[in-house]
Amino acid sequence: MKVDAPSIMAWLVGEGRSLAFSALIDGFGWRLTAAGLPVDRFSVSVRVLSASVLAVGAVWRPHMPLEFRTFDYADRDAGFYDRSPFKVVYDTGRPLHLDLRTTPDDRFGIVPELKKEGYVHYHVLALDFADGVKNAVTMSSKAPEGFTSDQIALVEAVLPALAAVIEIRTYHRVLRELLATYVGRGPAEAIIGGTVFRGDVKTMRAAMMFADLRNFTSLSTRLPPEATADLLNRYYDVLVPAVTERGGDVLKFIGDGMLAVFEHTDEGADAAARALSAAEVALLNGAELTAGGEPVRFGVALHHGEAIYGNVGALDRLDFTVVGRDVNEVARISSLCGQLGKPMLASRAFAGMMPERFRPAGAHPVRGIVEPLPVFEPAPALLALSQPVAEALG
Repeated sequence: MKVDAPSIMAWLVGEGRSLAFSALIDGFGWRLTAAGLPVDRFSVSVRVLSASVLAVGAVWRPHMPLEFRTFDYADRDAGFYDRSPFKVVYDTGRPLHLDLRTTPDDRFGIVPELKKEGYVHYHVLALDFADGVKNAVTMSSKAPEGFTSDQIALVEAVLPALAAVIEIRTYHRVLRELLATYVGRGPAEAIIGGTVFRGDVKTMRAAMMFADLRNFTSLSTRLPPEATADLLNRYYDVLVPAVTERGGDVLKFIGDGMLAVFEHTDEGADAAARALSAAEVALLNGAELTAGGEPVRFGVALHHGEAIYGNVGALDRLDFTVVGRDVNEVARISSLCGQLGKPMLASRAFAGMMPERFRPAGAHPVRGIVEPLPVFEPAPALLALSQPVAEALG
C-alpha cells in the first residue's frame, strides 16, 4: 500500500479520529516511516488548560513504549521554556532544524539528551490549533543525511489534519478536567452527560462533610492578602485529597468553608465510613498547619441525610450543587465545632451508623433549627493519636 500525504491525512480524519491517543501517535509514527522518512523519534507537545499542568507531550520511538511527559508551572518558573526550541518556533512561526553534530550543548536544554541517544538531526514544526493555540511536533533522525525537503514537505502537508484530530481529543479531555477542577468529578460527569438545564436535579442520599477554619475572619484581617490566599491553598491541599481519594466530591468552597458529599447506593454505612476516614486524615495532615507563625485549626462536621443534587440558579447562570435541610444541618454542626472547641462533630444520623466510634456531646441551639441540635464527638479510642496530633485536635 502506498503511503503518502493524502493517505496519511485520510487515515487521520478517518480511523485515527476514534483511536486512543497513544494508538494515534503510534500509528502516525509508523506511517511516517512507511512513507520513507528516517524517523527515529517523533514527539507531540500540546498546551492544555489545567490547574497544575501547562503542556503534555508524547514521545514515539520505533518498537518502544510511548513515553508521556508533562510540563508544569514549576518548570516554566524554572526557565525550562526559555531554554526550549519550542519557544523559537512559537516566537518566529517558522520550523527549526538543528544539525546536532554542530549544535552546542548549551543551545537548548534538550540538546545533550538528543546527542546522548545518538540523534543527528532534529526538526521542530508548529502544530497550530484552530483557536490560535500554538503547539509543536518534533522529528529526530540518526541517519547522517537526515530528512529531505520533500519529506519535510510531506510532514507539513499532513500536520493540519493531525492538529485537527488532536485538538478535538485534547479539548474533550480539557473540558472534563476543567469541569472536574471547578465543580467536582461527579458533577462534571453529570454535566457532560447532559445535565445542563435548570431544574434537572435528583434526590441523593449521602454522607456530608463540612469543614471550616476557626477564627478565619480575624486571621484574614491580620495577614497580607497574599498570605491569606496561601493559607487557604494550603488548607484546601489538606482537605481535598482526603475527600477525593475516598470517593467523595468537593462541591463548594465558601470562603474558608468546604462542602463535600460521599454518595452511596446501599444503607449508607460505606459512605459514612469513607467520610469519617476523610475527616480523620484531613485533621491529622492539618495538625502542622500554621499562618503568620501561629497554629491554624479547623473543624469538620459530618452528617448523613438527603439532598437535592443538580442545577440550581438563574436561566443563564447555574450552579451544580446540593441543597436541602440536611445540607443546612451539616453547616450548622460545623459552626458548633468552633463554638465548642471540637475538631470533629457528627449528627445523630451519622453517629448512629457507627455508634462505637462516637459519644454524645450534648444538644445545642443553632441558627435556623427550632430544637437544640444533638451532636456527637469521636470516642476516646478514635483520638488515641500521637501527642503532637492529639494536642492539635484537642
